[in-house]
Amino acid sequence: MVTAMATQIDVTVLLFASLREMAGTDRVALRLPAATPVGAVWGHLPEPIRSTPPPAALRYALNDRWIAPGTPMSGGDRVALILPVSGG
Repeated sequence: MVTAMATQIDVTVLLFASLREMAGTDRVALRLPAATPVGAVWGHLPEPIRSTPPPAALRYALNDRWIAPGTPMSGGDRVALILPVSGG
């Protein structure tokens, strides 16, 4: 039996801190091309987030593990966008 490879995947992006405030929600469901790298989700986020460049110190977690922005995603993945914390 031959199965077709998925051309689209569904992922959930978790937003924290100011990103959550800008989006008005703590998570965004996205449908993206298969094997899209994690770092590419920024361009698919709601306005006004995607209209600004990602912060240089932005970190990514994929399914609760720190990863590099070039890591490809699979269907059902959870991506967390983590901003640096300031204060003391």
